[in-house]
Amino acid sequence: MRLRRLLTAPRALLSRVIRAPISPLTLARKTRRILEKQRTTDTHGHVVIPNHLIIAFSQRDRDRFAGAEETLRRELIEVAHEFANSKHFGFGGPLSIDFATNPKLRTGKSQISGEFRDAPISDEAVLINSDGVQIAITTPQLLGRNDDCGVVLTGSNVSRHHAEIRADQHGLFIVDLSSTNGSLVNGIAVANHRLLHGDIISIGDHQLRVEVI
Repeated sequence: MRLRRLLTAPRALLSRVIRAPISPLTLARKTRRILEKQRTTDTHGHVVIPNHLIIAFSQRDRDRFAGAEETLRRELIEVAHEFANSKHFGFGGPLSIDFATNPKLRTGKSQISGEFRDAPISDEAVLINSDGVQIAITTPQLLGRNDDCGVVLTGSNVSRHHAEIRADQHGLFIVDLSSTNGSLVNGIAVANHRLLHGDIISIGDHQLRVEVI
């Protein structure tokens, strides 16, 4: 996992790209810490964490890695996604990271703050089946064996109305509709579960990967 590499080999990744005394290990730990600290619970009982992070550096550090901001942004977004997956947390909307300059910070120091930013829920995510076919998510969306389901899944171990994908202001979640054989997310049986980018939904013999587009 990239997170594990980032945490165990802090000088192997971004330090080669960012010619500044910024420790990727420290940034990864601070990212995890702020997400853990600012977690909250939505009206469905799901744990949600900030979806927008602001990372501030000294002017000198900001100047030194100006050409590598996108690399740093991608690495830390993956750190946040892997942390959320490991804890089964959801984001309060699409994840984003901005960088800022704080003239009060010394070289090599950084500050990270988190915010919950609402975003409209639209057709920004798809399900991808084992054949690579994309299925647009239009909530609420039934998954099951019946023809009236938005996602029709065949097989005797699939209930007629097996599960439903719903949306609220925090994103997408799946609800098992008291199916006979249950619904799994990343191999774990769920009843009501917040969906994240990269999650694998298993229903009967079908596996559907959630991807944000």
